[in-house]
Amino acid sequence: MDLADLDVLIVDDHEAMRALLQRVLAKAGVAHVRAAASGDEALAALRERPATLILADNNMPGMNGMAFLKAVRGESGFGAPKVIMVSGNVGEAHALDAKAAGADDVLVKPVAPSALLEAINALFAV
Repeated sequence: MDLADLDVLIVDDHEAMRALLQRVLAKAGVAHVRAAASGDEALAALRERPATLILADNNMPGMNGMAFLKAVRGESGFGAPKVIMVSGNVGEAHALDAKAAGADDVLVKPVAPSALLEAINALFAV
């Protein structure tokens, strides 16, 4: 799959992080990037239009990233998007829990743009 064909949903409660990830993806040629400030907002966006890739923070008020991930994996209408958890306090136990819950990869903030793109390329064999 070409990066331009991805439909990415960024889920992070920090506006600056959403904007940074959007810029990195746009610069890499991803044409369809949406953002949500919460898990609930992201689920609503996915119900309107599924995504091929979700970048989700774990530490969010209300529905945290793990609860969001479980909701995504539990609802058949979302298809099977790839999910990368991007969080600031990811220990080995959390990473294992995230992968067991259905995350395809786990990255630690601050994530370098090159590391993010490398992870995306690995998931989609671009």
